[in-house]
Amino acid sequence: MMKKAIFAAIAVTAIGVSAGEVNLALNKTATASSTQMKGVEAAKAVDGKLNTRWSSSFRDNQWIMIDLGSAQDVGKVVLRWENAYAKEYKVQLSMDGKEFKTVSEQKDGKGKVETITFPAEKAQFVRIQCDKRGTNYGSSLWEVQVFAK
Repeated sequence: MMKKAIFAAIAVTAIGVSAGEVNLALNKTATASSTQMKGVEAAKAVDGKLNTRWSSSFRDNQWIMIDLGSAQDVGKVVLRWENAYAKEYKVQLSMDGKEFKTVSEQKDGKGKVETITFPAEKAQFVRIQCDKRGTNYGSSLWEVQVFAK
């Protein structure tokens, strides 16, 4: 009796991310201006899971910041918004976590998945400054992904 074996190779590429790209923010230290409640802390937005999230308090001018651990080339950020998204926000970079440079500014964000690209710069810290909410809730991100290009 002959036995057959079937092998399947599956490649999964997340929306907005090409195969081979390294998410520099994955499992790095994340902090935020506020947290809505226990269970939606900043670290949930960099854990690689699309069923956990960071959620701010229900107000404007909130932020989430990721410490990449060391200076990295950063040229692309993918934001995976929960239904509570920021309509107006900035992507900001810093070497010291205190002085930030805005590399992208969005005045009419739509939520869902937004991919922001810009000329790569060295940075250790990436901050998403959520200036105005798109809903009555706070700002909430399933995942923040950071890439070199």
